[in-house]
Parts: sequence; structure tokens; C-alpha cells
Amino acid sequence: MFQNILTSSSSAEASHILLTTKDAKKELEKAKKEIGNDAKKFAQYAEKHSKCPSAKQGGSLGRFRKGDMAPPFDKAVFDPSNPLNTTIGPVQTTFGHHLIYIQSRKLQ
Repeated sequence: MFQNILTSSSSAEASHILLTTKDAKKELEKAKKEIGNDAKKFAQYAEKHSKCPSAKQGGSLGRFRKGDMAPPFDKAVFDPSNPLNTTIGPVQTTFGHHLIYIQSRKLQ
């Protein structure tokens, strides 16, 4: 609880692709090679394959604060060593496996 209060001014804007199949990690590793760091390809893949309602918006999650997402997802997005405008992952959460594309990040 206190961590969220202390870090809630950090925010990011990101998109993701969520897969929930048994082979999700392998499928996303293949997709990552095909997508590269192309935001347009990322959005197209999300629209076609992601199992999240955000698929309708090309996987866009909009702007969110640190602590709003599942811990492994949050950790990946707010890790300054993960560059912006780059496809990262797969990242596993309780929801499944994700590829993440971070458009912007404000750390405070």
C-alpha cells in the first residue's frame, strides 16, 4: 500500500499483447521476431491475436501509474533499462504472457 502511494507519480503509456495458451511464451517469442520494434506491426498483431479487451485499440493500455498493473508487468514497464519504443518480453503474469511496447515513461 505505501509503495503505491510513494510511487504513484511515476506513470507510463504502453501497449501489450496478451496470450493465454499453453504455448503463449513460444508464440510471443516468434511474434517478437516478426514485429521487431515496429509500433504499427505491434498494434496490428495485438488487434488480431491479443486476448485482452485492449486488442480493439491495438493493445493500447493508455497512461497508467506504477502499481496499477500486475507486478511483473509493472516491473518491466518501469525498469529504466527497458528502452522506450521497443518490444519487450515475453513477461509472465497471472493473466498469461505479454509482449509490451512502452511509448513513454515518467519516473518520479
